Formats: sequence, C-alpha cells, structure tokens
Amino acid sequence: MVDNEETGVIQRLLSVGKLQIYKYIIYFVWVVNFIFTCADVYIYYFILKDHMGCWNCLFRSYMIIALTVNVLMVPLLIVGFIFIYSNLSGEIRIVIYATVLFLATWLQMMLTILFAQQYQIVGDVLRIWMNHKSLEFYERRCQCCGVLGPDDYKLSDLNIPKSCYKNGSEMEEDLYRSGCFTHSIKPSSPIIQVISFVIQYVLVICIKVFLIILLRSKTQRTSMWSERRAEMFGSVKN
Repeated sequence: MVDNEETGVIQRLLSVGKLQIYKYIIYFVWVVNFIFTCADVYIYYFILKDHMGCWNCLFRSYMIIALTVNVLMVPLLIVGFIFIYSNLSGEIRIVIYATVLFLATWLQMMLTILFAQQYQIVGDVLRIWMNHKSLEFYERRCQCCGVLGPDDYKLSDLNIPKSCYKNGSEMEEDLYRSGCFTHSIKPSSPIIQVISFVIQYVLVICIKVFLIILLRSKTQRTSMWSERRAEMFGSVKN
C-alpha cells in the first residue's frame, strides 16, 4: 500500500511538471503570436488606408475582411491566455476555443494566399467606368489611362484627367498610352502574415496537447482515488 501511495505521488508530480512545462511553452508561443497579430493589424490597416480612394474595389473589401479577422484575433488570444492561466477550467470550453482559433487561422491562411497572388484590376476598372466614377486611383498607381486607353475619354466627350499624365503635367509627351484594362497589382511579400498563421497553428497544437495531458492527469487522479477507496473499504471489512 505504501509503495502504491509513493508511486501515486511520483505520478502526480510528473503530471504537474508536464503541465507546467507546457504552460510555459504556450505562454511563449502566445506572446510571439500576439506580437505578430498586432503586426498584421498594423500592415493591413495601412494597406487598407492606401486603397480607400478606390471606389467599390474588390481588393479593398478583401482588406476589410483581413483587418477585421486580425482585430478579432486580439480578444480571442486574450481569452485563450485567461484559459491557460486558469488551468483551462472546463474541457468543453477549451475544445470550442481551439476549434474557433483553428478556423480563424485557416481563414487568415486563405487570405494570405489570396494576397500573395497578382490582383487583376480589370473587374474594378470596368465597374468604376460603367458607374461613371473616377479611375484616378488606378491611373496614378498603374500609370495607365482609361479602360483601353486615352481615347476612351475622347469618345465619351470627356476631358483627359491629370491622373493620365506623368506627375499630372498635362503635357502630351507625358500622357499614359496604355489602358488600365490589362494592368494588375503586384503583391508585397507576405512574410509576416505567413509566420503569423504558422505560429497560430503551433499554438492550436500546443493547446490540444496541453488538454490531453490535463485530461490524463485527471484520469490518473480519479483512478488513484478509486484504488485508495477500495483499499480502505477492504481494510475496514478485514
């Protein structure tokens, strides 16, 4: 009986030690993840700010979604930290939390892959032109003029805007000859975003492993208590 008690104490100590080690690992991964999430918010905010002048552009809508997801990740990570700090009271809660975190990370990954592709502006250009809005945003950024070229303005009895000229000079030699129809926006390298969602996947895995260890330790404690009760009742009967 003494040997069993000593074995039980050792098992409990090992279990507590594993939990503490994984806690520290999760704390470290959480801090790194939180920093990169804040960096994502900062990057997406300034990209969105740069595209606010584009009327009804699909790329701007994607940026709004990306910024919203990353802003919501901040309180989601804070809730996760509280769960870890309080020993993840309630296994169902942490399972739900880990699932939500995984889905949010998957959405971030899809958006990062989307932003890593060249963005074809043909849809935006046609939509803007057909709604009689200004193409200035793309004309300045892509150094183009009209949909198919400067003649679009002439055929529509419109003056060629300053955005169709280099530095807005309105000089014939500085006129952009190509239309915006064939242009695209080259993506910036999404290194920070890639690192961010990879770290979040690592955080999800760490939380899952922590939950498994926690459940095993509870199972061990329950079985040990059952054995002690059986031994106590057995000794009383004898």
